[in-house]
Amino acid sequence: MDLISEISKDFKQFTRDGRTMLLLLVVPVLVVIVLSLVFSSTSVELQKASMGYCDLDNSNFSRLFISGLSNSTNLVDYSNSTSCIRVVLNEVRSGKLTAAFVIPHGFEEGIANGHTQTIRIFLDNSKFQVAPSMQSLMAAAVQQSGQQVGKQFILEVWSRLNDADAKLIQLNEDVKTTRTRAIAMKAQLKTTADSLSSLNVSTVKSHLELANRTLDVAYAKMNSAERNLTKIESDFADYDKTLNQTEADLVSINNTLSGTAGSVAAMKMAIGCSNPLPAPLCITLDSLNSSVASAHSAVEARLLKVRQARAGLYSANKTIQEFKSNIASAKNSSVDAKAKLASLSLFIVQLEENRRVALETISEVDYSLGLIINKTYELEDIIGKSRVQIYGITSREPETVIAPILLSSDALLGKKPFFGFLLPSIIPLVLMFVALFISSTSLVKEKYYGTLARIKLAQVHPFEFIIFKTISYTVVMLPAALALLLLSSIAYSAFPLSNIELLLFLLKVLVLTTSVFTATGMLIALFSESEATAFLASLVIGLPLLFMSGLLFPFEFMPSQAAALGLASPLTQAMLAMQSAITYNSPANAHLNALAAYTVLITLATGVVLYSSLQKQ
Repeated sequence: MDLISEISKDFKQFTRDGRTMLLLLVVPVLVVIVLSLVFSSTSVELQKASMGYCDLDNSNFSRLFISGLSNSTNLVDYSNSTSCIRVVLNEVRSGKLTAAFVIPHGFEEGIANGHTQTIRIFLDNSKFQVAPSMQSLMAAAVQQSGQQVGKQFILEVWSRLNDADAKLIQLNEDVKTTRTRAIAMKAQLKTTADSLSSLNVSTVKSHLELANRTLDVAYAKMNSAERNLTKIESDFADYDKTLNQTEADLVSINNTLSGTAGSVAAMKMAIGCSNPLPAPLCITLDSLNSSVASAHSAVEARLLKVRQARAGLYSANKTIQEFKSNIASAKNSSVDAKAKLASLSLFIVQLEENRRVALETISEVDYSLGLIINKTYELEDIIGKSRVQIYGITSREPETVIAPILLSSDALLGKKPFFGFLLPSIIPLVLMFVALFISSTSLVKEKYYGTLARIKLAQVHPFEFIIFKTISYTVVMLPAALALLLLSSIAYSAFPLSNIELLLFLLKVLVLTTSVFTATGMLIALFSESEATAFLASLVIGLPLLFMSGLLFPFEFMPSQAAALGLASPLTQAMLAMQSAITYNSPANAHLNALAAYTVLITLATGVVLYSSLQKQ
């Protein structure tokens, strides 16, 4: 067979069929353009996904939470609906809402009281592409709101800690004042203890004993004096009796003398002393009368003295009575003094005991004051450390407590629309379906027109035919690959055309990709009886490869066996090769080798099937 002739024949065959040309050139470009429009955004946008909510609390914080979501998705308020929860639940179950959430009653009050609040979210998980994003959006909103609550709580706590710090400063000053007072009290207690220790109670006791003995002697002396006064009083009574008798005797004598004087006078009158004759008798009578008068005067004088003596004796007796009364009073006072001295002695004994107890108490108080002083130093140290700890806490920003770890993401590959990252995978995908459809349907046509029968008659080896056809179809479909590369570079700036080395690598990838799936398409054609069957079989082969390529479903979501199988598929190898060149600017030849190996293996398998088929005819 002539390869150039085969390529020319296939080219003319494709160009004569408008549908084939449309599939070969227009459809790949159109698919890439449509996908670029679909994935033109640079971030996940949920504005078209409706999320309903029931705000059963209708508080400032619930409205703040809802407003944080309003910028990220389309919110529908069902709060005024009767049985709001049942309504949003039915809306999600019927597919009218992608998700809905419920803010419970007492939401703000519970948070203010420190109780965890739960926001229920209902998800339509059949929309598996959007539901995780909605849940992540809710989780981010909950986290953000939680941080706001935590920040407010921490600020309140730190305000209280600052107040506590101010109180600790005052407490520290109070501790110092207490220590100063305790030291002063210790000094005063020492002075008091020294004074109590220096108190000589024994001297006081000896003086009290001496006073007691003195009182006993005085009391004895007063008893003796009282007895003497009683004796004197008795003697005075005898003296008074004698004086009374003497006075009576003197009065009697005086009366006798008065009578004698009267008798003498009468005698003188009787004698008639006027006459000279009885003159001697009268002289005698005058002498007698003079003696009587003198005696009468002496008796009167003695009587006066006796009376004066009686008056003096009465006065002395009265004085003695007063002395006796004073002695009795003094004796009573002495008894009282002895009682008081006894009480004073008891007081001295109690004072000595109280001094001992007071000294012990002072010692204990002094020990306690020593402990207080030591504790004030410890408390001062604790206050200082506590203030350092409080400062270490309050000097931090609340955000460092709520979120001690922050995520800083760097887009190492630049900010591109999603399509910019999908394009390296879309080009091999489009070429796969184009190669499968064109190669399978074209070979079915040739089977229908008897090409395979002529090969057998012309003695052309089946392996040679399959190799030539693979190369021919690949060359014919090369313009589609070039068109996709030019579109990617010019319209989407996926890579610069000036980078010849990169351009050649990409061209190799697309040539090998086309070869792999061209050989696969021919293998499908050998088992198909019509173009429709080949077309459906191509879909049956292509769609699983698409689903397992990691484009729609990441390998991380697949079971390990499915992920390993998907990574090993030729479509995935082609995508990885394109990504290594366009996305990472680091072409990986290992993927080229894998594509080349697939090309050889599938081509050989197709040759084996054709050989077996020709042998059966």
